[in-house]
Amino acid sequence: MNCINRSLHRCIVTRLLIASLLVCMHGLIASAAGSDWPLVRGDASGTGVAVGKLPAEPRVLWEYKTGDDKAGFEGTPIIADGKVLVGDFEGNVHAIDLQTGKSIWKAKGKEGFTAPGAVSNGMFVIGDFSSNIYCFRVSDGEQVWAIESEQQVINGGNFIGDDVLLSSDSGTLFALDLKTGKQKWNFETGDQLRSSASLWKNVALLGGCDSRLHKIDVEKGVALGEGYSLMSPTLSTPNIIGDIAILPTQPGNVFAIRLDTNETLWSYNPEPSMNTDIRSSSATSATITNGKIEGIVVVPSRNKRLLGIDAATGKLKWEVVLKKRSDASPVICDGRAWLGASDGMVYGISLDGKETWSYQLSGQILASPAIAEDRLIIATEKGSVVCFGK
Repeated sequence: MNCINRSLHRCIVTRLLIASLLVCMHGLIASAAGSDWPLVRGDASGTGVAVGKLPAEPRVLWEYKTGDDKAGFEGTPIIADGKVLVGDFEGNVHAIDLQTGKSIWKAKGKEGFTAPGAVSNGMFVIGDFSSNIYCFRVSDGEQVWAIESEQQVINGGNFIGDDVLLSSDSGTLFALDLKTGKQKWNFETGDQLRSSASLWKNVALLGGCDSRLHKIDVEKGVALGEGYSLMSPTLSTPNIIGDIAILPTQPGNVFAIRLDTNETLWSYNPEPSMNTDIRSSSATSATITNGKIEGIVVVPSRNKRLLGIDAATGKLKWEVVLKKRSDASPVICDGRAWLGASDGMVYGISLDGKETWSYQLSGQILASPAIAEDRLIIATEKGSVVCFGK
Protein backbone atom coordinates (compact mmCIF):
# COMPACT_ATOMS: atom_id res chain seq x y z
CA MET A 1 0.00 0.00 0.00
CA ASN A 2 1.60 3.31 -1.09
CA CYS A 3 1.33 6.63 0.84
CA ILE A 4 -1.61 7.84 -1.21
CA ASN A 5 -3.54 4.63 -0.64
CA ARG A 6 -2.68 4.64 3.07
CA SER A 7 -3.89 8.23 3.36
CA LEU A 8 -7.05 7.32 1.49
CA HIS A 9 -7.54 4.29 3.74
CA ARG A 10 -7.08 6.39 6.88
CA CYS A 11 -9.51 8.97 5.48
CA ILE A 12 -12.15 6.32 4.77
CA VAL A 13 -11.75 4.74 8.22
CA THR A 14 -11.92 8.14 9.90
CA ARG A 15 -15.08 9.04 8.00
CA LEU A 16 -16.68 5.71 8.90
CA LEU A 17 -15.84 6.24 12.57
CA ILE A 18 -17.26 9.77 12.50
CA ALA A 19 -20.41 8.51 10.77
CA SER A 20 -20.81 5.80 13.41
CA LEU A 21 -20.36 8.32 16.20
CA LEU A 22 -22.92 10.64 14.64
CA VAL A 23 -25.43 7.80 14.39
CA CYS A 24 -24.84 6.95 18.06
CA MET A 25 -25.10 10.59 19.08
CA HIS A 26 -28.34 10.97 17.11
CA GLY A 27 -29.75 7.94 18.93
CA LEU A 28 -28.73 9.37 22.29
CA ILE A 29 -30.23 12.76 21.46
CA ALA A 30 -33.47 11.18 20.26
CA SER A 31 -33.62 9.07 23.42
CA ALA A 32 -32.95 12.05 25.67
CA ALA A 33 -35.64 14.05 23.94
CA GLY A 34 -38.26 11.60 25.19
CA SER A 35 -36.83 11.10 28.67
CA ASP A 36 -37.49 14.57 30.11
CA TRP A 37 -40.06 17.37 30.13
CA PRO A 38 -37.72 20.13 31.39
CA LEU A 39 -39.79 23.22 30.51
CA VAL A 40 -43.43 24.19 30.86
CA ARG A 41 -44.09 23.68 27.12
CA GLY A 42 -41.63 20.84 26.77
CA ASP A 43 -38.88 22.48 24.73
CA ALA A 44 -37.17 25.83 24.21
CA SER A 45 -39.37 26.50 21.16
CA GLY A 46 -42.53 26.17 23.25
CA THR A 47 -44.20 23.72 20.84
CA GLY A 48 -46.10 21.72 23.47
CA VAL A 49 -45.17 18.48 21.69
CA ALA A 50 -43.78 15.34 23.36
CA VAL A 51 -42.14 12.33 21.75
CA GLY A 52 -42.88 8.78 22.80
CA LYS A 53 -45.87 6.45 22.98
CA LEU A 54 -48.96 6.31 25.16
CA PRO A 55 -51.39 3.38 25.27
CA ALA A 56 -54.83 3.60 23.69
CA GLU A 57 -56.34 3.72 27.17
CA PRO A 58 -53.74 4.89 29.70
CA ARG A 59 -54.10 3.45 33.20
CA VAL A 60 -53.25 5.00 36.55
CA LEU A 61 -49.81 3.72 37.55
CA TRP A 62 -49.55 5.74 40.77
CA GLU A 63 -50.97 8.73 42.60
CA TYR A 64 -48.95 11.01 44.86
CA LYS A 65 -50.84 13.09 47.43
CA THR A 66 -49.65 16.02 49.50
CA GLY A 67 -52.26 15.11 52.14
CA ASP A 68 -53.48 18.71 52.31
CA ASP A 69 -56.20 20.14 50.06
CA LYS A 70 -54.60 23.57 50.51
CA ALA A 71 -51.32 22.24 49.14
CA GLY A 72 -52.65 21.84 45.62
CA PHE A 73 -50.97 22.40 42.28
CA GLU A 74 -51.41 24.92 39.49
CA GLY A 75 -47.99 24.79 37.84
CA THR A 76 -47.16 22.21 35.20
CA PRO A 77 -45.03 19.33 36.54
CA ILE A 78 -41.46 19.16 35.28
CA ILE A 79 -39.83 15.81 34.52
CA ALA A 80 -36.05 15.47 34.75
CA ASP A 81 -33.56 12.80 35.78
CA GLY A 82 -36.31 10.32 36.59
CA LYS A 83 -38.10 12.78 38.90
CA VAL A 84 -41.35 14.72 38.75
CA LEU A 85 -40.78 18.23 40.16
CA VAL A 86 -43.65 20.52 41.12
CA GLY A 87 -44.37 23.32 43.62
CA ASP A 88 -47.61 23.54 45.64
CA PHE A 89 -49.78 26.37 46.98
CA GLU A 90 -48.20 26.08 50.46
CA GLY A 91 -44.64 26.72 49.27
CA ASN A 92 -43.37 23.14 49.08
CA VAL A 93 -41.37 21.76 46.15
CA HIS A 94 -41.92 18.04 45.69
CA ALA A 95 -39.54 15.66 43.93
CA ILE A 96 -41.37 12.42 43.11
CA ASP A 97 -39.92 9.25 41.64
CA LEU A 98 -41.29 8.94 38.10
CA GLN A 99 -41.38 5.15 38.23
CA THR A 100 -42.86 4.57 41.69
CA GLY A 101 -44.61 7.78 42.73
CA LYS A 102 -42.66 7.86 46.01
CA SER A 103 -41.28 11.07 47.49
CA ILE A 104 -37.55 11.55 46.93
CA TRP A 105 -37.15 14.95 48.59
CA LYS A 106 -39.17 18.00 49.58
CA ALA A 107 -37.94 21.59 49.85
CA LYS A 108 -39.59 24.67 51.31
CA GLY A 109 -39.95 28.20 49.95
CA LYS A 110 -41.21 31.36 51.67
CA GLU A 111 -44.49 31.59 49.76
CA GLY A 112 -46.71 29.33 47.68
CA PHE A 113 -46.12 28.35 44.06
CA THR A 114 -48.51 28.73 41.15
CA ALA A 115 -45.84 28.92 38.44
CA PRO A 116 -44.15 25.86 36.96
CA GLY A 117 -40.44 25.35 37.33
CA ALA A 118 -37.74 24.69 34.73
CA VAL A 119 -34.68 22.42 34.69
CA SER A 120 -31.25 22.78 33.12
CA ASN A 121 -27.87 21.28 34.04
CA GLY A 122 -29.27 19.58 37.12
CA MET A 123 -30.79 22.80 38.50
CA PHE A 124 -34.52 23.39 39.14
CA VAL A 125 -35.57 27.05 39.04
CA ILE A 126 -39.01 28.20 40.24
CA GLY A 127 -40.64 31.46 41.33
CA ASP A 128 -43.30 31.83 44.05
CA PHE A 129 -46.43 34.00 44.06
CA SER A 130 -44.71 36.72 46.04
CA SER A 131 -41.45 37.76 44.41
CA ASN A 132 -38.95 35.07 45.35
CA ILE A 133 -37.04 32.90 42.89
CA TYR A 134 -35.27 29.73 44.00
CA CYS A 135 -32.77 27.33 42.51
CA PHE A 136 -32.67 23.77 43.89
CA ARG A 137 -30.42 20.88 42.93
CA VAL A 138 -32.46 18.22 41.16
CA SER A 139 -30.45 15.40 42.74
CA ASP A 140 -31.09 16.17 46.42
CA GLY A 141 -33.22 19.34 46.74
CA GLU A 142 -30.41 21.43 48.19
CA GLN A 143 -31.08 25.15 47.71
CA VAL A 144 -28.33 26.63 45.55
CA TRP A 145 -29.54 30.25 45.66
CA ALA A 146 -32.61 32.40 46.23
CA ILE A 147 -33.27 35.98 45.17
CA GLU A 148 -36.12 38.48 45.37
CA SER A 149 -37.45 39.82 42.08
CA GLU A 150 -39.71 42.77 41.36
CA GLN A 151 -43.02 40.93 41.40
CA GLN A 152 -44.79 37.59 41.16
CA VAL A 153 -43.36 35.07 38.70
CA ILE A 154 -46.32 33.76 36.73
CA ASN A 155 -44.78 31.24 34.39
CA GLY A 156 -41.87 28.90 33.88
CA GLY A 157 -38.37 29.70 32.70
CA ASN A 158 -36.37 29.02 29.59
CA PHE A 159 -32.61 28.72 29.16
CA ILE A 160 -30.00 30.17 26.89
CA GLY A 161 -26.52 28.87 27.65
CA ASP A 162 -25.85 29.37 31.37
CA ASP A 163 -28.70 31.87 31.79
CA VAL A 164 -32.31 31.32 32.84
CA LEU A 165 -34.98 33.62 31.35
CA LEU A 166 -37.96 34.41 33.58
CA SER A 167 -40.92 36.76 33.19
CA SER A 168 -42.69 38.53 36.05
CA ASP A 169 -46.10 40.10 36.59
CA SER A 170 -44.38 43.50 36.56
CA GLY A 171 -43.94 43.14 32.80
CA THR A 172 -40.22 42.38 32.97
CA LEU A 173 -38.24 39.60 31.35
CA PHE A 174 -34.91 39.07 33.06
CA ALA A 175 -31.88 36.86 32.57
CA LEU A 176 -30.25 35.32 35.63
CA ASP A 177 -26.99 33.43 35.89
CA LEU A 178 -28.06 29.84 36.56
CA LYS A 179 -25.13 29.18 38.90
CA THR A 180 -25.46 32.26 41.11
CA GLY A 181 -28.86 33.89 40.49
CA LYS A 182 -27.14 37.17 39.63
CA GLN A 183 -29.15 39.28 37.19
CA LYS A 184 -27.47 39.89 33.83
CA TRP A 185 -30.13 42.04 32.14
CA ASN A 186 -33.81 42.87 32.16
CA PHE A 187 -36.27 43.90 29.49
CA GLU A 188 -39.43 45.85 30.37
CA THR A 189 -42.56 45.62 28.25
CA GLY A 190 -44.58 48.16 30.26
CA ASP A 191 -47.45 45.74 30.96
CA GLN A 192 -48.10 42.39 32.65
CA LEU A 193 -46.50 39.18 31.44
CA ARG A 194 -48.34 35.89 31.95
CA SER A 195 -46.38 33.67 29.57
CA SER A 196 -42.93 32.20 29.10
CA ALA A 197 -40.41 33.25 26.48
CA SER A 198 -39.76 30.90 23.57
CA LEU A 199 -36.45 30.84 21.72
CA TRP A 200 -35.90 31.43 18.01
CA LYS A 201 -32.26 31.39 16.96
CA ASN A 202 -30.61 33.88 19.36
CA VAL A 203 -33.86 35.70 20.08
CA ALA A 204 -36.38 35.43 22.92
CA LEU A 205 -39.99 35.74 21.73
CA LEU A 206 -42.43 37.04 24.31
CA GLY A 207 -46.09 37.97 24.07
CA GLY A 208 -47.78 40.02 26.76
CA CYS A 209 -50.66 42.14 27.93
CA ASP A 210 -49.30 45.06 25.88
CA SER A 211 -50.65 43.29 22.75
CA ARG A 212 -47.26 42.78 21.13
CA LEU A 213 -44.97 39.88 20.29
CA HIS A 214 -41.54 41.11 21.33
CA LYS A 215 -38.20 40.03 19.89
CA ILE A 216 -35.41 40.33 22.44
CA ASP A 217 -31.70 39.83 21.87
CA VAL A 218 -30.76 37.23 24.48
CA GLU A 219 -27.16 38.45 24.71
CA LYS A 220 -27.94 42.13 25.40
CA GLY A 221 -31.54 42.07 26.62
CA VAL A 222 -32.64 44.72 24.12
CA ALA A 223 -35.59 44.78 21.73
CA LEU A 224 -35.03 44.00 18.07
CA GLY A 225 -37.48 46.44 16.52
CA GLU A 226 -40.95 47.29 17.75
CA GLY A 227 -42.21 43.73 17.64
CA TYR A 228 -45.39 42.42 16.06
CA SER A 229 -48.76 43.97 16.85
CA LEU A 230 -51.26 41.36 18.05
CA MET A 231 -54.04 43.95 18.47
CA SER A 232 -55.07 42.24 21.73
CA PRO A 233 -53.39 40.98 24.92
CA THR A 234 -52.04 37.46 25.03
CA LEU A 235 -51.51 35.10 27.97
CA SER A 236 -49.94 32.43 25.79
CA THR A 237 -46.42 31.16 25.17
CA PRO A 238 -45.50 31.21 21.45
CA ASN A 239 -45.04 27.96 19.52
CA ILE A 240 -42.00 28.25 17.24
CA ILE A 241 -41.92 26.03 14.13
CA GLY A 242 -38.89 26.90 12.02
CA ASP A 243 -39.23 30.63 11.28
CA ILE A 244 -42.94 30.72 12.12
CA ALA A 245 -44.52 31.64 15.46
CA ILE A 246 -48.02 30.45 16.38
CA LEU A 247 -49.64 32.57 19.08
CA PRO A 248 -53.24 32.89 20.38
CA THR A 249 -54.59 36.10 21.91
CA GLN A 250 -57.04 36.40 24.77
CA PRO A 251 -60.09 37.32 22.60
CA GLY A 252 -59.60 34.07 20.65
CA ASN A 253 -57.62 35.12 17.58
CA VAL A 254 -54.70 32.91 16.63
CA PHE A 255 -51.81 34.25 14.55
CA ALA A 256 -49.14 32.58 12.44
CA ILE A 257 -46.27 35.04 12.04
CA ARG A 258 -43.20 34.85 9.82
CA LEU A 259 -40.45 35.84 12.22
CA ASP A 260 -37.86 36.78 9.61
CA THR A 261 -40.17 39.33 7.94
CA ASN A 262 -42.78 40.10 10.64
CA GLU A 263 -45.51 39.24 8.13
CA THR A 264 -48.78 37.53 8.97
CA LEU A 265 -48.97 34.09 7.37
CA TRP A 266 -52.58 33.74 8.52
CA SER A 267 -54.90 34.61 11.36
CA TYR A 268 -57.78 32.59 12.75
CA ASN A 269 -60.67 34.81 13.78
CA PRO A 270 -63.57 33.13 15.61
CA GLU A 271 -67.20 34.07 15.10
CA PRO A 272 -68.13 36.84 17.59
CA SER A 273 -71.10 34.76 18.75
CA MET A 274 -68.74 32.00 19.92
CA ASN A 275 -67.52 34.18 22.83
CA THR A 276 -64.06 32.64 22.52
CA ASP A 277 -61.61 33.45 25.32
CA ILE A 278 -58.16 31.84 25.30
CA ARG A 279 -56.05 31.88 28.46
CA SER A 280 -53.81 28.93 27.71
CA SER A 281 -51.08 28.18 25.19
CA SER A 282 -51.54 26.27 21.97
CA ALA A 283 -49.68 23.11 20.97
CA THR A 284 -48.47 22.85 17.39
CA SER A 285 -47.47 19.61 15.68
CA ALA A 286 -46.18 20.72 12.29
CA THR A 287 -43.33 20.48 9.83
CA ILE A 288 -41.98 22.90 7.23
CA THR A 289 -41.24 21.59 3.74
CA ASN A 290 -39.98 23.89 0.99
CA GLY A 291 -40.92 26.88 3.11
CA LYS A 292 -44.50 25.70 3.69
CA ILE A 293 -45.87 24.67 7.07
CA GLU A 294 -48.15 21.64 7.41
CA GLY A 295 -49.78 20.25 10.53
CA ILE A 296 -52.24 21.09 13.28
CA VAL A 297 -52.58 23.76 15.97
CA VAL A 298 -54.57 22.68 19.02
CA VAL A 299 -55.85 25.25 21.53
CA PRO A 300 -58.65 25.23 24.13
CA SER A 301 -60.99 28.16 24.68
CA ARG A 302 -63.06 29.05 27.73
CA ASN A 303 -66.32 28.29 25.92
CA LYS A 304 -65.57 24.58 26.48
CA ARG A 305 -64.20 24.04 22.97
CA LEU A 306 -60.95 22.43 21.95
CA LEU A 307 -60.05 23.84 18.54
CA GLY A 308 -58.04 22.12 15.81
CA ILE A 309 -56.68 24.71 13.34
CA ASP A 310 -54.91 23.93 10.06
CA ALA A 311 -51.30 25.12 10.49
CA ALA A 312 -51.03 25.84 6.75
CA THR A 313 -54.17 27.96 6.28
CA GLY A 314 -55.49 29.01 9.69
CA LYS A 315 -58.84 27.43 8.89
CA LEU A 316 -60.77 25.60 11.61
CA LYS A 317 -60.58 21.89 10.87
CA TRP A 318 -62.57 20.64 13.86
CA GLU A 319 -63.73 21.41 17.35
CA VAL A 320 -64.49 19.17 20.31
CA VAL A 321 -66.97 20.29 22.98
CA LEU A 322 -65.77 19.41 26.49
CA LYS A 323 -68.03 19.03 29.51
CA LYS A 324 -66.33 21.94 31.27
CA ARG A 325 -63.87 24.60 30.20
CA SER A 326 -60.12 24.04 30.07
CA ASP A 327 -57.58 26.69 30.98
CA ALA A 328 -54.79 24.11 30.86
CA SER A 329 -52.55 24.09 27.80
CA PRO A 330 -52.67 20.85 25.80
CA VAL A 331 -49.72 18.60 24.98
CA ILE A 332 -49.54 16.68 21.71
CA CYS A 333 -48.05 13.18 21.85
CA ASP A 334 -48.44 10.04 19.77
CA GLY A 335 -51.14 11.46 17.48
CA ARG A 336 -53.35 12.86 20.24
CA ALA A 337 -53.80 16.06 22.23
CA TRP A 338 -53.85 15.53 26.01
CA LEU A 339 -55.37 18.04 28.41
CA GLY A 340 -57.25 18.45 31.66
CA ALA A 341 -60.37 20.48 32.40
CA SER A 342 -61.87 22.40 35.30
CA ASP A 343 -64.09 19.44 36.30
CA GLY A 344 -61.08 17.16 36.77
CA MET A 345 -61.58 15.30 33.50
CA VAL A 346 -58.48 14.27 31.54
CA TYR A 347 -58.88 13.86 27.77
CA GLY A 348 -57.07 12.25 24.89
CA ILE A 349 -58.27 13.81 21.62
CA SER A 350 -57.04 12.52 18.26
CA LEU A 351 -55.58 15.06 15.86
CA ASP A 352 -58.60 14.63 13.59
CA GLY A 353 -60.89 15.79 16.40
CA LYS A 354 -62.22 12.59 17.99
CA GLU A 355 -62.31 11.91 21.72
CA THR A 356 -60.51 8.60 22.20
CA TRP A 357 -60.09 8.45 25.99
CA SER A 358 -61.07 10.26 29.17
CA TYR A 359 -60.57 9.79 32.88
CA GLN A 360 -62.18 11.50 35.86
CA LEU A 361 -59.94 12.89 38.63
CA SER A 362 -60.93 14.73 41.79
CA GLY A 363 -60.36 18.49 41.76
CA GLN A 364 -59.79 21.06 39.05
CA ILE A 365 -56.94 20.62 36.61
CA LEU A 366 -55.28 24.00 36.18
CA ALA A 367 -51.90 22.78 34.98
CA SER A 368 -50.79 21.53 31.61
CA PRO A 369 -49.82 17.84 31.43
CA ALA A 370 -46.22 16.69 31.25
CA ILE A 371 -45.21 13.68 29.16
CA ALA A 372 -41.93 11.78 29.27
CA GLU A 373 -40.77 8.16 29.22
CA ASP A 374 -44.17 7.12 27.85
CA ARG A 375 -45.90 8.46 30.95
CA LEU A 376 -48.53 11.17 31.28
CA ILE A 377 -48.34 13.27 34.46
CA ILE A 378 -51.29 15.37 35.67
CA ALA A 379 -51.40 17.56 38.81
CA THR A 380 -54.64 18.76 40.43
CA GLU A 381 -55.56 21.70 42.64
CA LYS A 382 -56.48 19.24 45.41
CA GLY A 383 -52.89 18.15 45.92
CA SER A 384 -52.62 15.03 43.75
CA VAL A 385 -50.06 14.16 41.09
CA VAL A 386 -51.28 11.26 38.94
CA CYS A 387 -49.17 9.19 36.57
CA PHE A 388 -50.82 7.41 33.61
CA GLY A 389 -49.18 4.86 31.35
CA LYS A 390 -49.17 1.26 30.20
